[in-house]
Amino acid sequence: MSTKWTAVSLLAAAALTLSACGGTTSETADPGTGKIQLTYAIFSTDQQPAMEKVVDAFEKGNPGIDVAVQVIPWTDYWTTLQNSAAGGTGPDVAWMLGSKIAPYVDGGAIQPLDEAISASGTALKAYPQQLLPLFERDGKTYALPKDFDTIGLWYNKALFDAAKLPYPNADWTWDDVVKNAKALTDGDKGVYGIAAPVEAQAGYYNTIHQAGGHVISPDGKSSGFGQPASIDGLRFWTDLIKSGSSPDLKSLSDTEAVAQFMGGKIAMYYSGSFYAHRFAQDAYTSKNVDVTELPAGVKEATVINGLGNVALASSKHPQEAAKLAVFLSGEQASRIQSETGTVLGSYTGTQQAWVEAAPQFNLKAFLDQLPNAVVYPVSKNTDAWSSREGELLTPAWNGEQPVEEAAKALATAMDEALAQEQQ
Repeated sequence: MSTKWTAVSLLAAAALTLSACGGTTSETADPGTGKIQLTYAIFSTDQQPAMEKVVDAFEKGNPGIDVAVQVIPWTDYWTTLQNSAAGGTGPDVAWMLGSKIAPYVDGGAIQPLDEAISASGTALKAYPQQLLPLFERDGKTYALPKDFDTIGLWYNKALFDAAKLPYPNADWTWDDVVKNAKALTDGDKGVYGIAAPVEAQAGYYNTIHQAGGHVISPDGKSSGFGQPASIDGLRFWTDLIKSGSSPDLKSLSDTEAVAQFMGGKIAMYYSGSFYAHRFAQDAYTSKNVDVTELPAGVKEATVINGLGNVALASSKHPQEAAKLAVFLSGEQASRIQSETGTVLGSYTGTQQAWVEAAPQFNLKAFLDQLPNAVVYPVSKNTDAWSSREGELLTPAWNGEQPVEEAAKALATAMDEALAQEQQ
């Protein structure tokens, strides 16, 4: 990826030079309306209606600017964004993940937002403080989180009722999960107590920290996958498959875990606040599921992550693009997103609206876990090692390799990738 991005960076720099020559004059405004035209790239059709409302609010306060929301499917989003940014044909503003941002910063493909943040009066202290470093580099801020998510234990009340078992609660531990997953599994009905896919953010990243381990060292120079505690966090999942309490990986590959959960075939499902809107819109899950805090291992922990908005350096309207990017992550935008129930708004004081948008669920559980939240692990080139996780951990999930061996192989590969970052 880094080699490819080097070429991309050179193209992006050329595009930036050309756009800088053009400036922000009326020559780039729409000749029919005289308004500046901006594009905003996102990858979720589920969020599109809320994003359109946010854009409408921005346009109302900025009548000289029109913004078009562009939806690019997740499967194409990052390749499209990278290539279009390089060629100077990209959107003006786009969604960005903390795990993806470093190459864009290094390549000069996105612009710092510090001046626009200061001009807007946006308070950095209003955001979850764990997330801000994901979007900062060398003292500059390149994005602000527009939303955030933590991970909870979603469960099917109907299946618990049928098994005459009490619902999960905030006092649960791993032992409670294991015991109840076994009791809820009914092979004759094709029902499983839990789903154990090879899932990082919603799965083993959480249990690694709950076991007292870590994914990446605080200095970003070494992997934590080979630690005994981290291996315990991985074994939590492999044991659930081994015991028959979870479908095997072939089943989870044929029909993804969330689909099986929504179809009433999975009793417990570790996943994020980002599914609340989908579950609320579905007739079955809206009536039959609920959520609570993640069960504790050695300690309590949940992964926190979030999306940010970046302004592309190749924009023909860099100041307006920066202003839009900051607005899209600001208080008004956050409130709109929360009130629609679409996502959990990032700006302090707006989250309660999200909780109230789907009162059938105990959504407060996602907020109650914030004191124990650990940030999604990233490095300068996160993809270089995170892309190996599925490949190297799958044999352990399939029972083809001891989890200790798989974890240590991943740790070695990750250490090699991190060493490359230091060169």
